[in-house]
Formats: sequence, C-alpha cells, structure tokens
Amino acid sequence: MRRARGLTLIELLTALAVLALLATLGWRALDGLLRVREATEARSAAQLGWADVLAQWQLDLDQVVMPVQGAIDPPPAWSLQGGTVRLLRHAGDGAGWQVVAWAAVDDGQRWARWASAPLTTRDALAQAWAQAPQRVRTEGVRTVAIAGAEVRVWDGTQWSTASAEGVLPAAVRLVLVPAGGAGFDGALTLDWVSARVAGGKS
Repeated sequence: MRRARGLTLIELLTALAVLALLATLGWRALDGLLRVREATEARSAAQLGWADVLAQWQLDLDQVVMPVQGAIDPPPAWSLQGGTVRLLRHAGDGAGWQVVAWAAVDDGQRWARWASAPLTTRDALAQAWAQAPQRVRTEGVRTVAIAGAEVRVWDGTQWSTASAEGVLPAAVRLVLVPAGGAGFDGALTLDWVSARVAGGKS
C-alpha cells in the first residue's frame, strides 16, 4: 500500500502566502470601515453641536422680555451694535432677568455666547447690559467654528443690518458660515419670528 503523500514545501509556502494576502486584505477592509465610522461619528457630533447652538439662539429670543404697556422707563430688550447682539430675557428659574450676548469672537472664528447671572435690580441690569459686549469676548462660551456671521432684522419691508436698540424686532435672521471641515456646504440661515407676529408660534 502507498503511504499518504504530505504537503510539499512549495505547497505550504503557497498556502501561507495566500493566507497572508487574505489577512492583509481583511485588515485593510476593517481599517477602512473604522475610518468611515470615525468620520461619521465626528460629523454627527459636529451637527449636534450646531443644532444645540441654533436651539439656544431660538430659546434666547423666545424668552426675551416683551414691553409692558404703561411701564415707566422699561429696560432695553434688544441691541444690535458693533457686531454684538444683546438680549434681555427672563431668567431660567423665573427669578429676575438675564442679559445674554452673542458675537463672533477670536477674529471671527468662533460664535460665542455669554449670559449673566439672574438679575433682580435695575442697577445690576444696567451694569450687565453695559459690560456684555466685552464679556462675551473675554468670558463667552466658544461654540461652533465659523468663517463668518451676520444678524439681520426685518424692518417691515426688507432685511437690514442697521444698528438698533430697544424693543425686539418682529423677525431676526441669523446667518452663520461654518468653517471648513464642519460638514456643511454654504451658509446656514435661521429665521426667527416674534410670537406677536406669528400668532403665538416662532
């Protein structure tokens, strides 16, 4: 009887080479999947960050203090001057006021927000209102990376970027241009309409 023939050295080396090739291809495929997953997660996180910023902007506008009929010397509720938006809103816990400022900071590379502590006196409000443009630049929370920012208001016939202070406009348009690599193409535009104009919906 013949004895069973084993693998020759060439056959063994060929099998090992095939296995090595398959392992290399498998590793490259796995590495590619991991890179795609990381890029997708990073993009999703960036988009969530933008969603949070725009939601906070809308909430600040929704909570702006509306003028009271017959009020004596009402505090300003809105200001658009020198690239800074200042808002007077109700404090989150309902106790007093809160001054909020938004501005493009760090040479226009970041969209930042600053909010005062709850305020209960006119003197504290006046001080926070005056300090807000500087404090948003030094203490403001740096949010999304931007290449440009613009705030426009509806003057009844068209969108305007004119400086103003006093009552919150009927509509406000925020235009933010994301910095490169944010996962967005072109500018993002968010229009907000006052509840007194939109029938209770903003």
